[in-house]
Amino acid sequence: MKEIIQDYYKRNEILTSEKLKKIYQVKHQGKRIKGVNGKIAPGASDTIVSYIDYSLAYGPVSKKASGTKKVYVTLKNLIDKYQGHSLMADIDEGLILGFVEFMRSDATEIKSDTTVAKYVDRLKVIYREYCDQYGIPFKKRIFDGLDVDSSKKPDKIIYVNDKQYESLLKLKFPKEERRLEITRDIFVLLCNTALYYNDLIAIESASGFDPNLIKVDPEYMVLQGERKKNGEEFWIPLNDTSKKIIKKYSSNDGETIFPRAVAISEQKFNQHLKVLAQKINFTDVLSNKVGRKTFGTWADRLGMEDKDIRMIFGHSPGSVLKKYYTERKMLETYKKILSFIQR
Repeated sequence: MKEIIQDYYKRNEILTSEKLKKIYQVKHQGKRIKGVNGKIAPGASDTIVSYIDYSLAYGPVSKKASGTKKVYVTLKNLIDKYQGHSLMADIDEGLILGFVEFMRSDATEIKSDTTVAKYVDRLKVIYREYCDQYGIPFKKRIFDGLDVDSSKKPDKIIYVNDKQYESLLKLKFPKEERRLEITRDIFVLLCNTALYYNDLIAIESASGFDPNLIKVDPEYMVLQGERKKNGEEFWIPLNDTSKKIIKKYSSNDGETIFPRAVAISEQKFNQHLKVLAQKINFTDVLSNKVGRKTFGTWADRLGMEDKDIRMIFGHSPGSVLKKYYTERKMLETYKKILSFIQR
């Protein structure tokens, strides 16, 4: 219990007696709870292999693309071959270091540290999911200090800076460049919502806005839906810029918010972005993903809370936080987020 208390003290987080009891029961007594699908999730006294199986069948991994699932299946097989009896409670620095050495050995056909890092990173995802599931501290240090980079980030984050963003807004288009104007507006919307293009154009007319806030005031607009990549929900308050673009192009006649005349293919959308890049002297590749990176960079710079960023981005909150996310989708949260993103 002393270790649990010290972990919370270091992070300056509140630890109630009830939370301490729960963490102790999960980590040291092997208590198990139901996951978001009503299935009993493997706990601390269950094997790592069984937890990967659970995630593949019922957890966040079950919602990922087939190619991504195969990586987790391979991870499971590697763990099974390395130490199939290892429990979730056994995950510590020593186990991870041993797993790295195993993957580098002749016992596997892994040829590069890039591949080793990939599987270490996937194991970290599983461990984080387990921690979220049971509300116990996620110890990032377990995956630090390795001589492989399991959390490698791009050398350069490509985003639209403030000057380039203003240049985009000031662009004027003749009638023959109507498509470029639409592309500019939709890209600006991506910069203000953190959405991928394909997730944006898939938002349904019937369920795309939070009805509870619309009832309070029609101007309280919040986009909601699911990300195609992981099936996770997003909840995105719209600032004035976003609302203006939504009202300019949305239609109530179709199944989705944007009509076909607006919702072209992602490939064509990116082609038009290349033309826009030249107009604002954007020297990197301007793609729909840059909009999401722009919002992330902007939100981080402004100091937005991580839990709000994760809710907007549609990142998995873990089963414990699912209910908390639902309870936070209210007017107070809407106004708080708008205080950061209004521009």
